[in-house]
Amino acid sequence: MDSSVVFNTVTTAIAVVAVVTSIVFSARQARTAKHANHISVLVDLLREFRSAEFHEQHDYVCARLGAEHDPADGVRGLPAEAKAAFCSVVYYYQSFANLAVFGLLDQTLLVTVLRTRIVSVWKAVGPFVERERELRDEGSEGTYLSAFEELARLAADLPPEHIRNQMAEARRRLSRRGLMG
Repeated sequence: MDSSVVFNTVTTAIAVVAVVTSIVFSARQARTAKHANHISVLVDLLREFRSAEFHEQHDYVCARLGAEHDPADGVRGLPAEAKAAFCSVVYYYQSFANLAVFGLLDQTLLVTVLRTRIVSVWKAVGPFVERERELRDEGSEGTYLSAFEELARLAADLPPEHIRNQMAEARRRLSRRGLMG
């Protein structure tokens, strides 16, 4: 075999390996960047979650809103303080839902982290939202807070043991990498 053919074959093989390696690292970098975007968005939104005022409003919406107010007048019929709590809490979760709809936040991550809270808020506000849709002439398939409603449906369908399974899987991955004893 001619030495130039051997040289060209070796050079081509090296080039192919370089291209394949470049593609693999580019795909990994894109995946890492996507996760980094999810994390920064999640951290920004969870900042409000740490405020005492948010938790007071959250507790109010879940425990007292339906007991103190009739959903017959929809969201628009709520008194100012109740409407403020409703908007603060519901639109907080609606923001997460909108980000998930547009692929800016992983919805499985979201419902895993906030599952119980999302479900409890939707149970509390669902009758008010449904009535508000009627008052807006949207009907049962209305769009008012529909992203949050869908997020609540996904959260309700997620098995309670999902978070434990995710944590166990993370431990297995870390263990395989030798990062956990």
